[in-house]
Amino acid sequence: MGDREFFYHGWRFYFKIIGNFMKNLLIIGTGSFARIVHEYALLSKECGQEWRVKGYLKSSEMPVQECFDLPVIETVDNYSLSDDDVFICAEVDGNVRHLAVEKIVAKGGKFVNIIHPQSNISRTAVIGEGNIIGAFTTLSMNTKIGNHVIIQDHVNVGHDSVIEDYVHLYVGTIISGRNCIDKYAVLYTGGTVYPKIKIASNAIVGAGSVVMRNVKTSTTVLGNPAALLK
Repeated sequence: MGDREFFYHGWRFYFKIIGNFMKNLLIIGTGSFARIVHEYALLSKECGQEWRVKGYLKSSEMPVQECFDLPVIETVDNYSLSDDDVFICAEVDGNVRHLAVEKIVAKGGKFVNIIHPQSNISRTAVIGEGNIIGAFTTLSMNTKIGNHVIIQDHVNVGHDSVIEDYVHLYVGTIISGRNCIDKYAVLYTGGTVYPKIKIASNAIVGAGSVVMRNVKTSTTVLGNPAALLK
């Protein structure tokens, strides 16, 4: 065997060994956003190094409406975990996401972060697990991101802000400095939040709204300035 042939076979053996240690990533969800998360996952620096994308899991028995380039393997309830599985939940509804996550965690499953390589994350930012962070999104200094948060493309999270578990920040959301976005809150496309504002749990901020005052639990605000939707 010549040097070049040995080099080729050696590297093929190396990749085979590395592959045996890679995890299988399963994406929970079968909506359009799950396909977007698949693309994020393929672009992520961990893909091909720490894990490979295996397929999708349904969070319910409802029929699948989308077309996917990977198999929809099983429901969350019926899936049998393997030791080399890791998960990310792409359900856009925070409460549905929480339920699916709890089912997987109860089986011993682990969640990873899917972070687009074109995001801009401060070295002082603290990020939990199971989060999805999109392209051209900025997490400024001393930001704290909880668990299972969805932060889509072109979002800005200002300095010293806290984003709690299961929040969803849609495309183009601007969170100024020293804000607190509580659990399950949803900020739709293009929303802006002034500094030092608290958006309470399960609150909804409508698309394009400008929030200048605190938003109470389980309320919806809309407009510029944002006002309570009755």
